[in-house]
Amino acid sequence: MYCNKFLNRVLALALVATLVTACGGGGGGSTPAPSAPAVPTAPEVPSAPVVPTVPEAANVSKVTVDAGPSGTGYNVNRLYTTVTVCSPGSTTQCQTIDHVLVDTGSFGVRLLSSAMDTTLNLKRSTGASGLPLLNCAQFVDLSFAWGPVVKADVVLGGKTAASVPIQVIADPSFNSLAAVCSSGTAITNATILGANGILGIGLFKEDCGARCNNIVNNGSYYTCTTASCTGAKASLAQQVKNPVPLFASDNNGVLIDLPGASSAGAPNLSGSLIFGIGTQSNNQWTSGAVLTTDAVGYVTTLLAGQNLPNNFTNSFIDSGSNGLFFDSTTITKCGPSGAGFYCPTPPVNLSATLLGANGVITPEILFSIDKATDLFTGGVNHVLPTLAGDIGDIPGHPSTFDWGLPFFYGRRVFFGIEGQASTLGTGPFYAF
Repeated sequence: MYCNKFLNRVLALALVATLVTACGGGGGGSTPAPSAPAVPTAPEVPSAPVVPTVPEAANVSKVTVDAGPSGTGYNVNRLYTTVTVCSPGSTTQCQTIDHVLVDTGSFGVRLLSSAMDTTLNLKRSTGASGLPLLNCAQFVDLSFAWGPVVKADVVLGGKTAASVPIQVIADPSFNSLAAVCSSGTAITNATILGANGILGIGLFKEDCGARCNNIVNNGSYYTCTTASCTGAKASLAQQVKNPVPLFASDNNGVLIDLPGASSAGAPNLSGSLIFGIGTQSNNQWTSGAVLTTDAVGYVTTLLAGQNLPNNFTNSFIDSGSNGLFFDSTTITKCGPSGAGFYCPTPPVNLSATLLGANGVITPEILFSIDKATDLFTGGVNHVLPTLAGDIGDIPGHPSTFDWGLPFFYGRRVFFGIEGQASTLGTGPFYAF
């Protein structure tokens, strides 16, 4: 399936999704190891001095790539964090939700109803008619997230965004009305999504923007009774929002900082989601390229050495995609057990450069593509830096290159949010 790329910001902004059959899923808990034999007690020795734990900076949220929510299958290259939501203004009526997907290719907080505590009693938003406002987040494979918009305080690390419109996915009160969103596959649980929710912290502030503010039948927002729904305008203030620009500080962008990983893969990996650009000692820019994007968040990829288009004009950097996705007529595709991925033998080594709308071009980027079915063997490794697939089954997108999570391993990748000024300029931009 395609994961977490919406068709709903503007009709042209199809930040295309990842084609992955292994995209969903996760892993269960491990079996406890047998107890070790008892060891005779040694003579007591003086304890070493206790080293105090260094607290995480307030503008940091820890992230991991791991097996995902328990019991949901086999997840690969899925970047997770923990999100706390509170009833607006409350510090006690809160819930912390783990394994929320960090997605720089979408915009807004979307949490599964099944992962949320009903005692939170988050107030539903209403449209101009006074009826509940619902959101349809449509993916390019016709899978979709459907559910009401509610207000919540969103806490990430030590940062809080107050009274943020978020989506509750698959709220049972409105599931019977989901057909108005799509006739495709509904995202209703963590097994389908591979996460307990989505943290959309991409380049833009809202999930739909001016289109939904101006057009009634926008395909993204509806007002609903218990029996039917009709299209509705949603003001910028009402739309599901990227929480980062709503922080009191460290609100001009985000930095994802992940260590490198072996090409053979690894069971897990930890890193940092850092808020702000040039605002604290941990989010300073040192060197690299700053690529401004076009109005819908695209740059251009120039890929060398393959029988491919001269360039991929619809290119984007997306932590929510679990591979690198682009079309090639020369790289071998997998069979049914690895549908949507490439399976070259031996591995293919490639190079590319990225070109921004500002004319800045990056140094050469080297990457490898390995046989996906071999990478999946045993279901042990969840960190797979050489995973890639084709994107050609999306009609009209032959010039798309999706730089998914493998691009992030071993890099500090900055995302400047639209209209927000920073030491690197005003967003939207990518920098690495």
